[in-house]
Amino acid sequence: MAKRHQSLIPLAQDHHRGLILALRLQQGKESWTKPRMQEYRINAQEVVAFYEHDLKPHFAAEEQGLFPLARNLVKEAQGLVEELIADHRRLEQFVHHFRKPRGESLAHELFEFGKLLEAHIRKEDRILFPMFEEHASADVLAEAEKSIAQHSTQRPTITK
Repeated sequence: MAKRHQSLIPLAQDHHRGLILALRLQQGKESWTKPRMQEYRINAQEVVAFYEHDLKPHFAAEEQGLFPLARNLVKEAQGLVEELIADHRRLEQFVHHFRKPRGESLAHELFEFGKLLEAHIRKEDRILFPMFEEHASADVLAEAEKSIAQHSTQRPTITK
């Protein structure tokens, strides 16, 4: 595997944390039963907290930093970027629902959120990032690094 360019490292680190959550949500599906609904509500709250602290600034860094550069730089990236933005909106819809979880479908929805999050991250890591790195000049990579860093540091403080 090729080394990731330093401009994309903050996003790649976010992806690592996202994959941990995605895989955890997917692994528990077989053992999810109705008596465990309280546990699923806690999982839904964890997803909401993860969204607010990690995904929301990550999506902003991609949509305002990386995606416009990728669109302008690589014609083949335009459709992929639109697909990735659609994934962001779908993940946000899940999070909106998880804010007030109800119903017996919560376990399935948590699983589906995890599945979508994993697939989304894999598309970025395996397709978009290498495509961008291959076509970007040093100036474009520096611009991406600056923009991504600006948005990646805008995370809310967690208070308990």
